Amino acid sequence: MWRNNPFRIVSERHMDPFKTIPEQLSVLEKALRGPQWDAETLDNLRALMARVDSARLDALRTEHAEAMRTADPASGYKYLDVAYFTLLKLLLARELGLDRGPPRRILDIGTAGGHFPFVCRHFGHDVVAIDVENPLYEGITACLGVQRTIARVEPYRPLPDLGGRFDLITVCNTTFNERGDPPVYWTPAEWQFLLDDLVANHLRYPGELYVKLNKEIKRLAYNRDVLAMANRNAAKVGRWRGVIRMNVAAPRVIRL
Repeated sequence: MWRNNPFRIVSERHMDPFKTIPEQLSVLEKALRGPQWDAETLDNLRALMARVDSARLDALRTEHAEAMRTADPASGYKYLDVAYFTLLKLLLARELGLDRGPPRRILDIGTAGGHFPFVCRHFGHDVVAIDVENPLYEGITACLGVQRTIARVEPYRPLPDLGGRFDLITVCNTTFNERGDPPVYWTPAEWQFLLDDLVANHLRYPGELYVKLNKEIKRLAYNRDVLAMANRNAAKVGRWRGVIRMNVAAPRVIRL
């Protein structure tokens, strides 16, 4: 067990998309020293990095180097630090119990560079990873050997059939709920429609929904109304991380 919360210990100061995989891994190996870490975490990270097509990733980094130098640090280029984001997804996999137990069928919504499916496959799970078209993300997932399914999440529109139901559905660091510039964010009613669609049409029973919100720029905080709605629907809510975990044992309706 970790003595401290690992998501607090590993931070963006450890991230550098300009570095090669060995350089990225070296930074993280130093960060993982200490009694709060076990050897298994680092062993899994090293094993996963050995599976990355490093030459292809280096070529992708070179291709985008000029744009990266002037881009916002929060832009999608950050996902080229595959060691850092794979570590974050290793921590998430442990939080969800995916490093133990039988294989599960997982839907990852908004997969970006595919780091979470990459980790889940390492633990023997079957993952459908969906996102919108994005050449950079498609390049990263190719380096990880992950296949992306193109599917857009839109307000008040059900997701398409994705080949059956899932034991776990993850929705992490959402951006589909932002519209315009400056952004306008989804209302609780729009979130309610999505969650209701996932429970009614895509989740296997018993199953689990895991949602990790992004902070809203205007508030610099997670949407308290969405978290409150989830709480009213018997979800476990982590307010300081913007996390919603909902265990669903049988068909049910998500209510506002």
